Amino acid sequence: MSKMTNNKLAMLALAGLGAFASGPAFAAGMTVDTKGGLEVFELDENNFWFKISGRLFFDQAFFDADDDDLITSSAFPSGAHIRAARVTLKGGVGHDWVYKFDIDLKDRPGSTTADFGEAFIGYSGCKNFWVALGQVSIPFGLENWQSSNDNMFMELSLATSAFAPDKGLGLYAEWHGHWVTAAAALYHPQIAGSRQTGDVVAFPAAVPVAAGFPAPAVRSVAGTGPLNSDPGSDDVGFGARITFSPIHDDYTTYHAGIAARYESLHEHANDFNYIAGYEVRARQTPVLFTNIPPNSADSHDVWGFELAGQWGPLLIQGEYMVANVERDEVFDPRDIRSPGGELDYYGYYVQASYVLTGEKREYDFDSGTFGAVHPVSRKGAWELGIRHSFINFVDNQSFVSNQVFEFVDFVPPFAADQFGVPAPQAGNNFRTGFTANDIVGSAHSTTIGLTWWVNDNVRFLANYVRTSLPFSQDVDAFGLRGQVSW
Repeated sequence: MSKMTNNKLAMLALAGLGAFASGPAFAAGMTVDTKGGLEVFELDENNFWFKISGRLFFDQAFFDADDDDLITSSAFPSGAHIRAARVTLKGGVGHDWVYKFDIDLKDRPGSTTADFGEAFIGYSGCKNFWVALGQVSIPFGLENWQSSNDNMFMELSLATSAFAPDKGLGLYAEWHGHWVTAAAALYHPQIAGSRQTGDVVAFPAAVPVAAGFPAPAVRSVAGTGPLNSDPGSDDVGFGARITFSPIHDDYTTYHAGIAARYESLHEHANDFNYIAGYEVRARQTPVLFTNIPPNSADSHDVWGFELAGQWGPLLIQGEYMVANVERDEVFDPRDIRSPGGELDYYGYYVQASYVLTGEKREYDFDSGTFGAVHPVSRKGAWELGIRHSFINFVDNQSFVSNQVFEFVDFVPPFAADQFGVPAPQAGNNFRTGFTANDIVGSAHSTTIGLTWWVNDNVRFLANYVRTSLPFSQDVDAFGLRGQVSW
């Protein structure tokens, strides 16, 4: 999206808001409220209402990395970025019907893009049951399922970062009992506006013959690439989470949960990898990844197990996650996808926090998450936290020493594309997005954080992170965040 298009959208949104504010919405019977955002609703009923909210995270990160044969310290440049910026519109439209859509602004090197976050219509007319249709969040994990506004640290743990799902297009439902909650989603993993990736190789009865090539009756045809390939119908995924909390009073909470998700993939036409970000990040910070060769995965599934206990200002929680990637058992030895076989990965984290000023994190039983600290004093509240996390991204050692699949084309030397162009020009120079600075392997990370909750809308975070990478390389990082949500 161009800068001009972004500006036009912003002007139209402001114009619409101005028209809304000056129109009959503020007629008799309507009430306006604000806690940083804007909410308009009927005083006596809750059938029609409208709310604007959002958030902004600004981060500064400083890195100090060892120089060795694995990666140089220059691969960890310090820097600042807009970590998150979101505008949310939601409301009620008649009895029991609601809608919501988020616009997420993402700051990437060289560009800023606007994408949809959640965008759905929901129905809440049944007691303790709620359903939504559209682009929805996929239920998985304690740390992942709570709001980013309330996370204990600047970034999610290595394990959650790697294995928690993004959003999907489909159907979401949740139910609440007295001690148990359940949530599930049936969805297409691709978010709105995205297209399938992969280099599809077709085998037609005959294709044009390229100059200088023999003329076989059958010749492979390379796919035309991520923006033009058509690898078939959308993939299908299923995710579910069940939580159990027999005690959740004003002082004590006991929580347990289990979650799972499964996603089919376009067979031999995908660039699937698990990716984990560091627990303090700048815009150019490398990532950890599994280095699964593109176009080799068929499906994957992830299981998560969670436990937590809260006693007043003290909160302790942890999660363990295990993942499996289904692949063909055997590839041709000359194929860079070789060796074949399924792959298994796992990760975990354990963390604790203590609110020094005596407040406690609120527990939301319906979502099975721990929320914000609400300061009692006008001076705010202070929270101290510590976390240790681990991720195992090594199953097959051959993928660790394999090339980083930055540009890959699975085009056999005898192939031609649909225009008759022979290899190696045939195909798409498929790009996975990884670079030589990204690391394949297991990692430990320890984070110490201090948070100042200024009020219900503003907080400041300071995190120190020490990450141990393969070959005994250590990276120290210090991150600062200013955050406002409304």
